[in-house]
Amino acid sequence: MRRVILSLAVVLPLVAVVACGSPASGPAAPVQSSADEPVTVKDCAGKDITFDTTPERVVALDGYAAQALVRLGLADKVVGTGFPAPFTADTPPYRDQLAKIPVLSEKVPVTEVVAAQQPDVVVTAFSAFGGPAGSPKDADLVTIGVTGLAACMPGGTDMGGVGTPSALTDLAPTYDYLRKLGRVFRVSDRAEQLISQLDARAKAADKADSGAKPKVLVLQDNPVAGQPIKTSGINTIAHALITMAGGESLFTDISSMHADVSPEQVVQRDPEVIWVITDYNFVKLKGQELVAAVKANPLLANTTAAKHGRIVSTSQYAVSFPSPLNVDGLEQLATDMGAR
Repeated sequence: MRRVILSLAVVLPLVAVVACGSPASGPAAPVQSSADEPVTVKDCAGKDITFDTTPERVVALDGYAAQALVRLGLADKVVGTGFPAPFTADTPPYRDQLAKIPVLSEKVPVTEVVAAQQPDVVVTAFSAFGGPAGSPKDADLVTIGVTGLAACMPGGTDMGGVGTPSALTDLAPTYDYLRKLGRVFRVSDRAEQLISQLDARAKAADKADSGAKPKVLVLQDNPVAGQPIKTSGINTIAHALITMAGGESLFTDISSMHADVSPEQVVQRDPEVIWVITDYNFVKLKGQELVAAVKANPLLANTTAAKHGRIVSTSQYAVSFPSPLNVDGLEQLATDMGAR
């Protein structure tokens, strides 16, 4: 059992973020750098971050970032992680390696807890630092003398990002983040090998050009009469997976990760597939309990998706933030959509 050093009553950030480049179609793979050679990467605002030496002590603010580090062979450098919940969606042997990482908090750890680990770098798969209350902001990292490295998403404007919202249709953010970590830790060869493996699996599952594209409603909670329905928009990992799995988002006019729409809008647009993304922390029902409730919900009974039993599900731990598990989420969605 993991030892929890501190638990916090914080909420996962609702994030949308900034472009960092393109995936396998981006720049040529960087040459492996020596440990003594400075490495410069871009942050999510396009500014240079230089690492003079290879970090030896790493704090991951969230389990998504920890999963990436473990797959790059860097588990021994991780002195602590926050929000380990994504580990529950992982598979051996990675789950066993992740279980050995000290858990600083079941939520995103506060600045004081992060500073106490004396890290060389703090990493997160979220788009920015300082989302949850008390967690380190960029200014806090400067104060404690630590460099921060965040994942980046395209065109997020709704939670502090900059740029023009744009539809995400591939796994560029995931590949870019892995490539960036590879450069910083001087393991670019491992990063490129991992990206190639993930991209090969993604291309094998890709049905974007398969013809008819069913309209897909992303559903994050069980609808309640008289209340908005929780969904997500186009510049998200979820939207990229829908596109790659051969579907079309029901709400292409929404950009954020979390958005409210009316039941009337859902019925009018009539989804052909309902994709239940489970395990968000603001939802009482978890996993298959939520899926069962959605299937029995009379508010959705007249949709084409419900009439034909095309209600599928995936844990948010695989499809919400840049993570190696994004490809697992794609494979599951493509299989489930194709099987119905």
